[in-house]
Amino acid sequence: MPNTVHRPDVNPVVSALLTALVFNLGHFLINGQQRKWLMTLIATFVGTILCCVPGGIIWILSVIDSYQTAERLRNEETIPENEYSQPWLFKIVQLIDKTATCSRA
Repeated sequence: MPNTVHRPDVNPVVSALLTALVFNLGHFLINGQQRKWLMTLIATFVGTILCCVPGGIIWILSVIDSYQTAERLRNEETIPENEYSQPWLFKIVQLIDKTATCSRA
């Protein structure tokens, strides 16, 4: 079984703000998803290098995903470390990370 995260004490707003303001760190520090943090950070940087618009879209989807994942964790779900809550972000990141999963895709 892959590494899982169970953190019923997370705050979705703090997770989203940290993701939005400090290099996607809400995924890592608040939600406990290190691999997801790394993959979304890489996808954001690559998207920004290619053109600002794709990087911005990935960044916005990452903030939404961070909030949704924190909500799921607060509802006492156990989530795999590399599972995405935002289907569009999952489809983008899946291009660089074949181990990514999404319960809503």
